[in-house]
Amino acid sequence: MPSPRHLPHGVPAPVSPRSSRSSSRTQANRTPPESAAPRLRGREQQWARLLRLLDTARGAPRRGGVALVEGVAGSGRSRLLGDAGAVARQCGFSVVHATADEVRHALPLAPLIDALHHGPGARLAAPDPEQDPAGAARHTWQIDRLQTSLEKQLCDGPMLVVVDDLHWADQLTLAALRTLAARFAARPVVWLFSRRTGRANPALDRLFTLLGSGERAERILLPPLDAAAVRDLVADRLAAEPTPELLAYAEGADGNPAALAALLDGLAEEHRLRVADGRARLAGEGVGGYVPRRFGALIRQRVAAFRPETRQLLDVASILGRAVPPEDVAEILGETTASALPALREALDARIMVCEGDDLAFCHELVRLALFTTLPGPLRGALHRQAAKMIITRDGGVLPAAAHLVHGARRGDADAVTVLCSAATSVTATEPDTAAQLALRALDITGPADPARPELVRIAVEALSRSGPLPRAITLAEEALARSLPRENAAVLRCRLTSALLLAGRPAQAIAVTDQSPRPLDACSTGGPAERISLMRLHSLADLYPEAAEKEAWWQAERRGTPTAGLLCVLARCHWRTGQIGEALRLARTAADPDRPGDEEHSACWPFPPRLALAAMLTRLRETAEAEALLRTLHADIEAAGWPVLRGAVTLLEASLALTRGDVETAAERATAGLRAGEEAGLHRYAPLGRQVLADIALRRGDLAAADGHAERLARTAARRGPGTNVAAEALSVWTAGRLAAARHDPDGVGSALAVFRADRTALRVLLTEEPAAAAWLTRTAIGRGDTELAGTTVRVARQLGDDSPSLPSPTAAAAHAEGLHAQDPEALRRAARTHRDPWSRASAAEDLGSLYGADRPAAVPELERAMAEYARLGAVQDEARVRSRLRRLGVRRRHWSHEDRPTSGWGSLTETERRVADLVAQGLTNRQAAAQMFLSPHTVGFHLRQIFRKLGLQSRIDLARTHPGTGGAPPRNG
Repeated sequence: MPSPRHLPHGVPAPVSPRSSRSSSRTQANRTPPESAAPRLRGREQQWARLLRLLDTARGAPRRGGVALVEGVAGSGRSRLLGDAGAVARQCGFSVVHATADEVRHALPLAPLIDALHHGPGARLAAPDPEQDPAGAARHTWQIDRLQTSLEKQLCDGPMLVVVDDLHWADQLTLAALRTLAARFAARPVVWLFSRRTGRANPALDRLFTLLGSGERAERILLPPLDAAAVRDLVADRLAAEPTPELLAYAEGADGNPAALAALLDGLAEEHRLRVADGRARLAGEGVGGYVPRRFGALIRQRVAAFRPETRQLLDVASILGRAVPPEDVAEILGETTASALPALREALDARIMVCEGDDLAFCHELVRLALFTTLPGPLRGALHRQAAKMIITRDGGVLPAAAHLVHGARRGDADAVTVLCSAATSVTATEPDTAAQLALRALDITGPADPARPELVRIAVEALSRSGPLPRAITLAEEALARSLPRENAAVLRCRLTSALLLAGRPAQAIAVTDQSPRPLDACSTGGPAERISLMRLHSLADLYPEAAEKEAWWQAERRGTPTAGLLCVLARCHWRTGQIGEALRLARTAADPDRPGDEEHSACWPFPPRLALAAMLTRLRETAEAEALLRTLHADIEAAGWPVLRGAVTLLEASLALTRGDVETAAERATAGLRAGEEAGLHRYAPLGRQVLADIALRRGDLAAADGHAERLARTAARRGPGTNVAAEALSVWTAGRLAAARHDPDGVGSALAVFRADRTALRVLLTEEPAAAAWLTRTAIGRGDTELAGTTVRVARQLGDDSPSLPSPTAAAAHAEGLHAQDPEALRRAARTHRDPWSRASAAEDLGSLYGADRPAAVPELERAMAEYARLGAVQDEARVRSRLRRLGVRRRHWSHEDRPTSGWGSLTETERRVADLVAQGLTNRQAAAQMFLSPHTVGFHLRQIFRKLGLQSRIDLARTHPGTGGAPPRNG
């Protein structure tokens, strides 16, 4: 029986059976059983049946009955019996509680004698040795003495006799219970028996069959808890609402209350649970296949109660997988299926395994993993080798055999290397993750001079360049190319090394690899390594020298007679880099056209498929609908082509689109997930996009600490390739740093950012191509600092980009916005507010229009109110606060608080304004600096700070910074 510490939170612990074996009565409380609430989640029906049985023994005509409780280990039998005993005492019953156990199995009648003889208030006196008969008569005499004791207690009122764990009871105890139940059939005695299912016990089976066929008998089965009960039990135990992911993980307990408790406790002990904002979720990576030690120990403990043959069968089955044919298990055991039947039956009866079609399966993968991980390592390896040999010998299944050899192969095993190599080759294009695992394992068990090693390296590099981690692919390829290799192997390795370097954000090194080719690249070959290397070289040049890349791409297209999809993609990227947005988009659409001939041509484009380039351009241009449709297609393309390394790139593009729509929560979640996936795969090429999204979100929310962290990481990402090698990331980094400096009222930082764009027109053009909203910020900020040269240059570049693509709303709206600010033209600003594709930019243009009207209150107020409402909807608190301040200066005041029930102290008692003051002060800002951020007076900030100290019981700003749970606030305009 689990200890109270392991019971669900909020559920009272039952009285321990060992402390309540004696009969007792509670006269003070005779609450009717019907009013007793169920105490174990998911057992309400069983509880109601027990209460009805108790009720028949205390009301006229005061008849008893029998309840037979059955369930697997941990199903809550002992808990249900203990609760029933507690309620019976409250209702005036005398209660006798006996428990059978394995240790006293050889002692006849031990549970009943112990309960009636040794506890406080016992009615069974110690026997007189002279009166104790010998032989068979002694058993009858003992049963008669038990009957006498029960009759004495029955004089005090109705009686409940509880006997738990009858599967451990001796034969005489079972016979005594049958006899006593028959003798007291007409008396107000309720018999409550329980046993664990899954153990063969013919005598106990007969007893339950006989007693269960009586008129007042209840057979109470405790099946696995249903999904609703599991959810409630998890919520009770964690005092929080579980997320769907946590509930899916909890299915590993198979609805078993004790196993569920062990699973949750194990996750908590190993810091794999996080509870925040009333929600409980899994924490840590790879938790899906993770087995907490406490849960593994529980499963192993339960299996230890089985027969040795069953334990052996389960260990073997855990090696073979979750679902296995019975004959496979029998073959490894060296038995026939028929001879293994008793062990199989015991495993099925205990619900450790279940039937799934023609296979036997563990009730859940976590149960299998619990057994698998608790096997000693050498035994696991030996069983894996035996399983692989069985599979190869029987049907030649290379891939299933290789899955075992990954875990069990020994160093120098040539046969294992052959199997692993063959399996890896077969799945490189479809399951590169699996292929990489197989090839790397084969490399681990081969020596440096092994003739199979070059082919294994080729397979591993191919698979790793498709799935990641890219640094491992790069290292393997570089090490192999440093040695003498066959020409074909070297060409393939250079091809994969080039693509891995490009995806890792190292185009200069990629060009160096292509320049090391031992013979001129044949640009007109199709589908081979030479064509792929040539295409990777062009993509590398497009990153660094777009004009040179464009020239070489056209030359190759002329030699071919027509440009391939890959060459069109390179040309599109070159035009994009040089600010020819319209032509870039036209070329990218042509390259991505699904009606273009030849799948072979498109297959040569990976890992830079035209659809990915087109989706990136559409995302930057705020063409949300078309970009989202393309990303949905890209998801399928990536899986079909076998390039999971690109999943992070698609996720980051989804994050940018979500931010464009104004869905900040989704944008943050997708950006975080995309960066995590990219980091795991070594895919750094698209990381600047994710960092920019997170920095934008933090700046709009006024979370300067978070914005600073993202800006710093963006700067590091941009600098990773070296100065001048990633102009787009560098420009975005400078722009983000400038906005952050503006939020911190740092004029030197703002000036440094503007100086970069004043001195480098290429960087300015790239920034406005990548981020159209930057045009308004640069123009507004330059005008505010009196930098008319930069303001004019920004307007001209924005106008050029808009004129080059007149059919695209985003560049033309950005140009109108910048022109309206520069020329103080309300019509241009009005046009920008109407044509911007994203709601935040529309609100920004409306704010600029309202500010342009100045003191013209009738004209300014509607525009400012429109902007403020949109900012509020988007969660842009710093922008909303700024516009509210401007409205106040115009004499317009709008309520921005709501009446709500708050506690009188603690963080939950702070108002929205107080929370923002606390956020800023915790970051180290003075009252004056915080006031500037929030567009309030220092006196008002001081008043709010005193209220914060009072509500939180703090004495100083240092205390506030030390106890603050996070950061936030509302800096001035930065977007």
